[in-house]
Amino acid sequence: MGEIISIDRLLKSASALQTGTAPWAGALREQGREKFSRLGIPDRRRESWKYSDLALALTKAPKGTSVSRVPLALDGSYLAVFENGVFDAARSKLPADCIVPLAAVLADSASPFAKTLGQINGAEQTGHAILGLNTARMEEGFVLRIPKGETLSNPLHIRFNWPAEETADVDGRHVRLLVELEEGAEATILETHRGTPGFATVVTELRLAQTAKLTHVRIDQLGGASRQTAITLGDVSKAAQYKGFYLSEGGHFCRHEALFELTGDNANVEIDGAFLVTGESHCDNTTVITHAAPHTTSRQAFRGVLSGSSKSAYQGCVKVRPEAQKTNAYQMSRALLLSREARIATKPELEIFADDVKCSHGATAGELDMDALFFLRTRGIPEEEARAMLVEAFLQEALDTIERADLRDVAAGTITDWLSLHATEVTHAG
Repeated sequence: MGEIISIDRLLKSASALQTGTAPWAGALREQGREKFSRLGIPDRRRESWKYSDLALALTKAPKGTSVSRVPLALDGSYLAVFENGVFDAARSKLPADCIVPLAAVLADSASPFAKTLGQINGAEQTGHAILGLNTARMEEGFVLRIPKGETLSNPLHIRFNWPAEETADVDGRHVRLLVELEEGAEATILETHRGTPGFATVVTELRLAQTAKLTHVRIDQLGGASRQTAITLGDVSKAAQYKGFYLSEGGHFCRHEALFELTGDNANVEIDGAFLVTGESHCDNTTVITHAAPHTTSRQAFRGVLSGSSKSAYQGCVKVRPEAQKTNAYQMSRALLLSREARIATKPELEIFADDVKCSHGATAGELDMDALFFLRTRGIPEEEARAMLVEAFLQEALDTIERADLRDVAAGTITDWLSLHATEVTHAG
């Protein structure tokens, strides 16, 4: 990318998008523009960005190349295709009457989504610069609404194909998705990213009404020069359930945040994930789970494999408000370091303001288990094969949390593909 991405440039391009939007949408965009103007591009001086300096990443020439990969597919699914962040209706296969393009929503003065778009988990949106930027620049995306008591008959595969970095939009692409599940509704979403975005922000807002259930698998297969920061915001109401699985291969700068608020009794959020990074890639998983009602539960578990001189961060925060008695929250991070140059920063946090709760967190990072490696060697298995087997077994525990077999197969295939591409790093003994 020949030109530096700056605050002034992004603000100028945001101003050009105001034409043709409804008054409420124009006001929302202006709020985002003001927020981003005030906060700026995040850098390490901001505590939540201590391990991931986006400002620096946008001024450095990205390194790395994209390996040609077969696009992920899910048999029998609906399909929403985005090419370089632009919705491609001709290649998409969508459920009838459930999806509205974002452009149509923003142009509708009487849109029923005016009170929801940009409002999910408002406490986390207040001081978030990237949410401000995405709101100011959003023009591509869609709204998905599943009516009360209905189930989306097939999974929805949201496929993002990003071009080579040198052909990307210099101001980046900024996509907004809104998913609303009304009372008792159910849906399954597979979200995949492949290619090398020069710079992209992707914000997904989820509103789960009472007893709604959403399964969400998110897979990043991004090139080494990719720069993407993505945010999933969720509002989970009474007895509603969100089950997420996030798999990432990192990039020049790759960060995903999961910011959820449990707003109703017996709401439940479960997030599992795996990250596989090598070379000079950077991968950041940041979560903030806010328990705002009694008898709510959350569980987070991430497993990572790092080789080369890659860097990763896991920041997991659980907040328990005074009214959220009987909260049960758990978080764990485990990382496998296959190189002496690989680095991981782990920061688990608990902010508890209720006195009748059960909350725990933990983190481990280390090398392969030498006893297990020795055991396999004594059974006649060559060292390289034994090391690969242990890495695969380490990741399998994360995959086992995906309940649907077809989604589990897609994720497992991604891991197998990565292991074959990086076999040398995985089996390296030093």
